[in-house]
Amino acid sequence: METNKNTLEQLHLRSEDVNDVLENPPHWLIRWGSTVIGLLIILFFVLAAIVKYPEFIPGTIIISSQNPPEKIEAIVNSRIEKIFVEDHDNVKEGQPILLLQSNADYEDVLRLKQLVDSINSGNILHFPIQQAAAFRLGEIQEDYNAFAKALQDEILFAQLKPYDAEGLTATRNISDYENRIGNMKQQYAIEDTKLQLTEKNYKRSELLERQGVISALELETEKLKLLEQRKNFKNVQLSLSQLEESVLNFKKVQTGVEINKSKDQSNYAAGSLLMLVKLKKSIIQWERNFLICASIDGKLSYLQFLGVNQFVKAETPLLSIFPIDRKVIVGQMHIAAQNQGKIKLQQKVFIKLDNYKYQEFGIVTGAVRSLSLTPDKEGKYYVEIALPKGLETSYHKKIDFNQELTGNAEIVTEKLTLAERILAQLRSILNYQNF
Repeated sequence: METNKNTLEQLHLRSEDVNDVLENPPHWLIRWGSTVIGLLIILFFVLAAIVKYPEFIPGTIIISSQNPPEKIEAIVNSRIEKIFVEDHDNVKEGQPILLLQSNADYEDVLRLKQLVDSINSGNILHFPIQQAAAFRLGEIQEDYNAFAKALQDEILFAQLKPYDAEGLTATRNISDYENRIGNMKQQYAIEDTKLQLTEKNYKRSELLERQGVISALELETEKLKLLEQRKNFKNVQLSLSQLEESVLNFKKVQTGVEINKSKDQSNYAAGSLLMLVKLKKSIIQWERNFLICASIDGKLSYLQFLGVNQFVKAETPLLSIFPIDRKVIVGQMHIAAQNQGKIKLQQKVFIKLDNYKYQEFGIVTGAVRSLSLTPDKEGKYYVEIALPKGLETSYHKKIDFNQELTGNAEIVTEKLTLAERILAQLRSILNYQNF
C-alpha cells in the first residue's frame, strides 16, 4: 500500500512540473519559431513570384523526309504468283515487284497492253483482232470482247459501205437529169422563139383582117396556131420544172445518204474509241489489283516474309520504297485538343526516339514549324516539327536516317511562375462564381 502511495505522489509531482513548463513556455522559442515560419512563408511567395517553369505537351512523333517512304498494300485477296525484285534492291518508278494470281495470263495481258498503247483514233482499224483473240485475259476478257465487237462493226461498215450504192444511184440520176435539163432548156428556147414568131404573125394577120386583105377565117386559123404554140411552150416549161424538181429530190437523197453515212461512221468510230478507253481502264485496274509496281524511284524493303504461293489479304502492307534522294527531314506530331492553344511557332520540342534509347544516345531537339488550324476526324491537331540540327542528339551523336523513326515528343510551352498559375486558377474560380 505504501509503495503505491509513493508512486502516485511521484507521478503527481512530475505532472506539476510538466504543467509548469507548458503553462510558462520560454519566450525565445515563441519569438524565433514565429520568425522562422514567417520567413519561410515569405520565401515561398518570393520564389512563387520569381521561379518560372514551362509545361510539356506530350505526343507521339514520326520523323521522315518531306518525300516520305511509299508503303504499298495488297488490294485484293490472292496468292503471290511471282516475285520480280529481291529485298533491299533499287527499283525504278513503274517497275513490277510482285505479281498476284488471277484468271489472266500476265504475258498475254502485257502483250495486249502493248497493242492497245500502240493504237489511236487514226490507226484503230489496224488493230490485230485475230492475234489478240488467242490471249487469256481473265478479268479483262469482257471489256476486250466489247471492244473487239465494236471494232469489227466499224471494220465491216468501212468494208461493205452500205450507203455507197444508194449514193451512187442518186449521183447518176442527178447527172442524167441534168443532161435532160440541158436538152430541155434548148427545146425551151426553141419553143420560146416559135411562140414569139407566132405572136408576131398573128398580129400581122389581125392588121390584114382589119384592112380586109384576109378573111376572118384565116385570122382564126392563125389564132389557133398561136394557142397551140402557147400550149407547147407551157408543156416544155412544165417539163423543165419537173426535171429540175427531180434533180433537187435526188440531191436531197444524196445529202441524206452522206448525212447517214457520216452519222453511222461517227457512231461506229465513237463506239470503238469508247470501248478502247474502257479496255485501257480495265487493264489499268487489273494491274492495280494483281501487279504491284514501284510508285517512285528508291530502295525496296519488304515488310514481311513473302514467298511464291503465299496468301496475302487485302489492305495488308507488303513493302515500302525509300526514296534515294531524301530531302529535308521533318517531324510529324498529332496532339490532343487539350492545351493546343498554348502551342506557338518556334517553341522547343524534345524528342525521345524509340529506335535509340535516349539514356544512351541522348535527346533530339526541334522547333514547332506549323500547326493545323482544324483537327482531324479523331479530334487531333497536326503539328510539323523542324529539326534545325538534323538528328544530332544532346550527346552530340549523329543518328543515320535511312528509314522512318518513331518516338515520343514534348513541346515546351511558355514559362509561367507558380504565382501566375495560382492566380489563373483563382481567377477562373471567381469568374465562374460571378457568372
